[in-house]
Amino acid sequence: FGSGHPQRSQRRAFTKCMPSGLLYTATISVFAATRLASRPLLAGPALRQSRGCRLMASVSGVVYAQADVPAVRLFTKEGCTLCDKVRDVLRGVTDRAPHSLEAVDITDEDHAQWLAKYKYDIPVLHLDGAYWTKHRLTEEEALEALAEAGAGAFAARRGEPDAERLERRKEER
Repeated sequence: FGSGHPQRSQRRAFTKCMPSGLLYTATISVFAATRLASRPLLAGPALRQSRGCRLMASVSGVVYAQADVPAVRLFTKEGCTLCDKVRDVLRGVTDRAPHSLEAVDITDEDHAQWLAKYKYDIPVLHLDGAYWTKHRLTEEEALEALAEAGAGAFAARRGEPDAERLERRKEER
């Protein structure tokens, strides 16, 4: 791979479960994470440590971007197959309904508010900052909403999940 290889420029959080039961995390290139996945990860100044062993990588980041088009945010986490299907639907309509797509990993430490809200309902989609839909997305639904957003007519949909509110209600009973 040359230095211009696309995987080298993408950075992800990479975690490695250590025999001691500690979890070490570093932000490194996707290329390096792939190479390190089968090797021990040594502690160093760029690493942070936390308790509880779970091997996972952040899937947050820009999936694809275009200027002056509707912005879609996909709330997801590693291993979410429904999220992969939604991403595929969105990617499949980019030529007919241009848009940008950003993935937000709800399990990232800095996204705790999204985990509290969406932990039972991913994938969740926002369009231009407003709640759009959850769980599944058809090509027709994507084209319709993206056309609305392109015309400046998209409005937040009803039914936005809120796991935290749901759990509080259960405790009150």
